[in-house]
Amino acid sequence: MSVVIILLALAAILVLKCWQSLWDFLRKVKLSRTLKGPSPRELIKQIRKGEILNWLRVLRQRYGPIFCIWFGTDLSVFLTDPEDVKIVLGGSRSIFTSKNYNILEPWLGKGLLTSSGELWHSRRKMLTPAFHFKMLAEFKQPMEDNCNILIEKLKEKANGEAFDIYPYITLLALDIICETAMGIKKNAQLQSTSEYVTAVQNMCRISHRQSFSPWKRIAFLYRFTEDFKERNHALDILHGETNRVIAMRRSSLKTSNIQTLADAANTIDESGVKKRLAFLDILLLAQAEGADLTDVDIREEVDTFMFEGHDTTSSALAFAIYLLSQNKAAQQKAFEEAVALEGKEKDTMKYLEAVIKETLRLYPSVPFYKRIMIEDVAIRDLHVPRGTSINLLAYVVHREEKYFPEPDRFQPERFLVDENKLHPYAFIAFSAGPRNCIGQKFAMLELKCTLSNILRAYELLPVEGFVPLPLAELVIKSGNGIQVRLRKR
Repeated sequence: MSVVIILLALAAILVLKCWQSLWDFLRKVKLSRTLKGPSPRELIKQIRKGEILNWLRVLRQRYGPIFCIWFGTDLSVFLTDPEDVKIVLGGSRSIFTSKNYNILEPWLGKGLLTSSGELWHSRRKMLTPAFHFKMLAEFKQPMEDNCNILIEKLKEKANGEAFDIYPYITLLALDIICETAMGIKKNAQLQSTSEYVTAVQNMCRISHRQSFSPWKRIAFLYRFTEDFKERNHALDILHGETNRVIAMRRSSLKTSNIQTLADAANTIDESGVKKRLAFLDILLLAQAEGADLTDVDIREEVDTFMFEGHDTTSSALAFAIYLLSQNKAAQQKAFEEAVALEGKEKDTMKYLEAVIKETLRLYPSVPFYKRIMIEDVAIRDLHVPRGTSINLLAYVVHREEKYFPEPDRFQPERFLVDENKLHPYAFIAFSAGPRNCIGQKFAMLELKCTLSNILRAYELLPVEGFVPLPLAELVIKSGNGIQVRLRKR
């Protein structure tokens, strides 16, 4: 009798779940009837063309600041006005990511990017001290060392002839993030064919393809694809390397008799300099001091930092170089500041910071953010039901003429005026609200160090007729590279 009761209870739970899913779906259908949007056929056509970003701008002009798109049975609502973005990013509801981020879980697990709710909140609170300004100061030297390698590598290209600088930039960013996140020298700039470098690049490419393929997002079907096999091969390399480095760094800390952050602050290395900690070291010491962190948790956070700190920075650097090469006056101002403040990149560099922000306005490294509504929410006169996926289009928000006159023009001076006058959600290159980018100060330091070093060594010259083709991958990239010419100063 008890078995029958249990089976009936399970059946009742299943029916209730199915009914709840059906009810939520019907509410989304009702919402979609109050919004306009393109047909699935048009969506598929644009995905094949690979020009999603410019198409989204067209949709904004066609349908207004809010529109929707059906991805199979998933309804996505797109927001392009800062006031609407504020409703989603400004409160606690913003800490729940869309299920699209699940694509990255095989690599990043439940790290800071992919986790939600209480797990995200506890991880964020624990990791915030690792990005304190005093900690960031530890990272400047490896940034400078790797920039020097880049400057040396670019000598062979400083002949005034056009070339694609992106491969050089992405290897630099990978070297910096490996040394600062894991405490190891990968020397990717000197051996670009390394297995780890290739695995990182393959994971980003495969994850992007899966995110835009409705049938590849079905786990059962995805297991039968070549992408699935290639992804698992890359994961073996990435996770194997991170696990190896975790064991190595833990052993190194033990050998140095460092068991707490206080120990590290008082430890001098063999050259007489205070021992520099990597992000991984900080996590290992937090674990040693009693933080609720397993080795898997640590691996997830290090892998997350590797992903977020590599491709995003590469994108920003490459587009900044392109824009400066096309704008001689802006480049001259940035060069003069880089010379005047050499060695002081940790401090304020007003003009170069404005250049970086204007670059990220035009080409935000993350072109859109996705959130899932955990409760019903009112946006304008719309009643958006829970479970709806919200897409916040940074690429389009940044081109709202109301906030940025002549939106397609590169004009760093926009960010030299009182930024308090700008709508707080009109510039969301690092997201905004509780879930803003924890590593934005790290990113700004790396961008300033790299750009100032390049500007002091080379003059950036334009390539006639070249215009980048921005592609909406996991991170925005140029489909035709970044063509530039260099001349030694």
